[in-house]
Amino acid sequence: MDKIAELEKLAELRKKNVITEEEFNSLKQGVITNGVNGEEPKNGVAYVLLATFLGNLGIHNFYAGYIKRAVAQLLLTLFSWILLFLPLFAVQIWALLDMCLINKDARGVPFVGDKTLIKLIRITFVALCSLGYLIVIIGIIFGLMAQMNVPAAHIVQYYYCLLYTSDAADD
Repeated sequence: MDKIAELEKLAELRKKNVITEEEFNSLKQGVITNGVNGEEPKNGVAYVLLATFLGNLGIHNFYAGYIKRAVAQLLLTLFSWILLFLPLFAVQIWALLDMCLINKDARGVPFVGDKTLIKLIRITFVALCSLGYLIVIIGIIFGLMAQMNVPAAHIVQYYYCLLYTSDAADD
């Protein structure tokens, strides 16, 4: 019954305009999730940053309490050399999807933190990963075309050389 009383007090403060709607929602979430298994809710910004920088090792899933997922990601990463590092790419995509789609910890408690910052980090990292994958794919395609002596690769190389040699001649 203590939680109900706290929620009523918060609602009263909101009605009197002592706290804003955003503060009310944040405090309400804290009252609701406080005391679940004696732990506080996890920070969403921390989860997203861990997934961004240490996602291949599964550290973000250890943080959120998804132990089985985390161990699977860690083992796939550590032993990916056995299968020519192909599992590493799968784990990287898996971590990217975790970062974008997971909004609750293993207990089902929603992450707390600045939602705008979380979205900004997610969008930025997805854009950078997409750009990186695109550059790698284009490089592989042009490398294969050059190996097979495909005229399109020679045309691109010709215009590339023409572009940079004309700039040097103008100086």
